[in-house]
Amino acid sequence: VVASVGEKVLLKSDITGIFTPGLSAQDSIAILDSYIDTWVKKQLKVMEAEKLFTSSQADIDRMVEDYRTSLLTYRFDQVELEPRVDTVFTDQDILQYYDEHKSDFILDRPIVKGKVLKLPYDHRQKGQVTELISATGDKYQDFLDISSKNGFQLYETEIWKDFSDFTSNLPSNIAGEAGAALSKNGPVEFRAGNDSYIVYISQKMLSGEVSPVERATNVIRRVLVNQRRQEVIRSYEDSLYNSALNNNNMEMRIRK
Repeated sequence: VVASVGEKVLLKSDITGIFTPGLSAQDSIAILDSYIDTWVKKQLKVMEAEKLFTSSQADIDRMVEDYRTSLLTYRFDQVELEPRVDTVFTDQDILQYYDEHKSDFILDRPIVKGKVLKLPYDHRQKGQVTELISATGDKYQDFLDISSKNGFQLYETEIWKDFSDFTSNLPSNIAGEAGAALSKNGPVEFRAGNDSYIVYISQKMLSGEVSPVERATNVIRRVLVNQRRQEVIRSYEDSLYNSALNNNNMEMRIRK
């Protein structure tokens, strides 16, 4: 015994893990003294708390038992039941859930796909790249070639982005003006000093519209996994219950 407070004891075996290899004797003693002082103060505090809350001890014991039960069942579910959950879903599974719960995927902010091109304001090919930024096929390749050859900076996203994230590619002093691009069907130019920013929104969805399924897929997958997890847990609990009934389990007594 290293220290004791009331019926609580601190054993030598309890403190072996507090020391770091290579410590000097003086440092080890300082660490030990600090640990013992902290332990003693905690036990004294617990003793005072027990005196203060004597009348509610039953409630505290119940809370401790509830926590123990929750911890045990949670760990059991993680170790024994989680591996049984099928986490593979087909595109049809995702689409079916999406179609049945579209009201859960209403956008609260605009989302877009598009491009932002930065180039010198007075560049002689600004008009040409502005025209080509919305092109497809060979003409779009011409746009890429011109941009690459002249060292223009191009940001492009083919996945849905929050409009605020999309406009973060613009200087802060013009990002607030970029909302004008949402109302346009073609490229829009913004000037910042000696530079031009050509913004082209190829696809957009506004607040209040239903989010596209590809943007909702990850959320839907998590929901479906959780549903299957609950089904596995419920099925296992039912099987335990029925087995106990069928075997006249002496550990189970039910009074109704």
